[in-house]
Amino acid sequence: MQAPAPDSPAATHCFKAPAVQKVRMPFPRTILLLLCTSLGLLCACSSPVESVRQARIAPDESVTVEQALLRYPYFKAVTWSEHEEKDGKRIVEAVCDIDIAANCRGVSQAGLKLAQRDVARDYVLARFLVEGYPRKVRALEAQHVTECQNGQRLGYADPKYLRAIYNREQIRFFCLEGLNCAGSATNR
Repeated sequence: MQAPAPDSPAATHCFKAPAVQKVRMPFPRTILLLLCTSLGLLCACSSPVESVRQARIAPDESVTVEQALLRYPYFKAVTWSEHEEKDGKRIVEAVCDIDIAANCRGVSQAGLKLAQRDVARDYVLARFLVEGYPRKVRALEAQHVTECQNGQRLGYADPKYLRAIYNREQIRFFCLEGLNCAGSATNR
């Protein structure tokens, strides 16, 4: 098959250029509004845990909650979780495992062993309330929790714990108190 002659009607039909459409560019304020709305939606879509991790609260708004917990020298690890209470409140919890050896440096090895004898786990539980849009974060409490090997949980909340953590001050837990979970383990 031969190509049609350049002046034939078939040639113009086959090689017709597409029509150019004029697209009106949105007004710059419209673009800015769309961009801000998109960013707002992205922020609103972050999880409650992420909102708490990135929050800046008293006593030191120069660091995020996550930074404050991670830089505390007496924690080994931080685990985050969230749940909704019956009244609809969103609660985020940070479970901060205590580095017992670092926290109890002045205690003899024998005393430290005695203090931990029946303890399964020691941690600080920091609880936060997340509400509204944009999300607002409020510290609820921080408490020291000792989980005994028999399943018993001992807890002590103190409003000074969170401030001490932010200031990287040592919190005296149980180092010299002897047996926290006395008699909960089987004889060894």
